[in-house]
Amino acid sequence: MNLKPEQALSQIKELYKLLSPCFLCPLNCGAKRFEGEYGICDASQRVKISSYTLYKGEEPPLSGVNGSGAIFFSHCNLKCVYCQNFNFSQYGSGHFVSVRELSNIMLGLQGKRAANVNLITATHYLPQVVSAIKIARDNGLVIPVVYNTSGYESVRVLRLLDGFVDIYLADFRYAFNGNAIKYSSAPFYKEIAKEALVEMYRQVGDLKLGKDGTAVKGLIIRLLLFPNGLKELEKILEIISGCVGSRVHISLMSQYVPVYRAKEYPEISRKITKEEFLRASHLLRKFGFTNGWVQYG
Repeated sequence: MNLKPEQALSQIKELYKLLSPCFLCPLNCGAKRFEGEYGICDASQRVKISSYTLYKGEEPPLSGVNGSGAIFFSHCNLKCVYCQNFNFSQYGSGHFVSVRELSNIMLGLQGKRAANVNLITATHYLPQVVSAIKIARDNGLVIPVVYNTSGYESVRVLRLLDGFVDIYLADFRYAFNGNAIKYSSAPFYKEIAKEALVEMYRQVGDLKLGKDGTAVKGLIIRLLLFPNGLKELEKILEIISGCVGSRVHISLMSQYVPVYRAKEYPEISRKITKEEFLRASHLLRKFGFTNGWVQYG
């Protein structure tokens, strides 16, 4: 996507206004990050990343031939008790990078023939990240930008990403807000994620592929199947079909592993069963979702 320079700079300016006090995510904690305060996400004003790499574990149109150009950001606004990336999402491992360094990482991934730049859990650093995207594009970045998110996003902030993000890769984790609070400390998740999906879809629409089969634009919704989670999944599918339709691409994932603190919660302290996965696949068909992928094992 291309934005006029003045429009791009205006959106970046508005994002920085939301950094300190911080209102970048729906938690609206108001941390004065420019004054040294840390948000609920435990992030400072400095961008911290865990790693960046060519990653082949995404959906096929995102991985392409050589892999997705994944950048893993440290810290997170959610506190998921089952997070597989807890070492950097919760414990904050990683190293600091400047905006210029981040833009160079993006260009470097393109130089390694990445299918895209994949921003993984970047919500709490969006002003700096979007600034880096602009610098990178001004210096030759042409591959798509993927915003890889938990789905817990502010519509006000998403609107400021319009034109910077080509592909939204969004989770929809919870239809029952009690579970969202219990497992992720995310109040009003259902309502917030639903509104966020509508805005993402407005910006990029259904998934579009290039001649080589890699994704160039659009929305993909990821659904992680939880143990004992079929009722919630059914409600999630009902919500998605109602707000963005059943043509949207769905990625149903069965890779749940009870890591980090999941063993403290008996109902999610195991992997899913084959029967649960088969019933989940049936629910996709029940609601008319035929585009996407199912990942078992």
